[in-house]
Amino acid sequence: MSTRGLKGYINNGEYQAHYIHSDAYPSGLGIDFYKDCKSKYIGLDCNPNPEGVDFEENEISFIKNSLFCEWAYFYDPQTKVFEIWKGFQKFPDSKNPFGFECDGGGFYPCRRIFKGDINTIDENIFSDKNKSFIEDILKSIEKSIERDNTINKILE
Repeated sequence: MSTRGLKGYINNGEYQAHYIHSDAYPSGLGIDFYKDCKSKYIGLDCNPNPEGVDFEENEISFIKNSLFCEWAYFYDPQTKVFEIWKGFQKFPDSKNPFGFECDGGGFYPCRRIFKGDINTIDENIFSDKNKSFIEDILKSIEKSIERDNTINKILE
């Protein structure tokens, strides 16, 4: 089974991405894309249309299918921000720029689980040995969702 995902750039707040059919896990595509972005764009004048990105074929809608889009990575060369998104989302996120509607199969769009300055990212977050980092983030998100649901029930 392939680990599908997206890699792309943020250009003036707009997400643009390419579909990746396999090896989209953090220790595969994640670290490779991070290193590629860091080596190409750090210390350079940012290019609003990063090399190798064909914006005519923006496949960003795949991020809404979190059953199949397992991971997504984005880099904004203007702000130097790198983002990691995770699929298999079973709870809505009202602040998700890709929407918060259920796909009918019980899944919601991928959720951003990490956002940081590319100059300060520890490469170990992409390591298979550091799966607890991702698991801790997901547990924290689930607790926040449970808390929000409890508050909403009280307010009803």
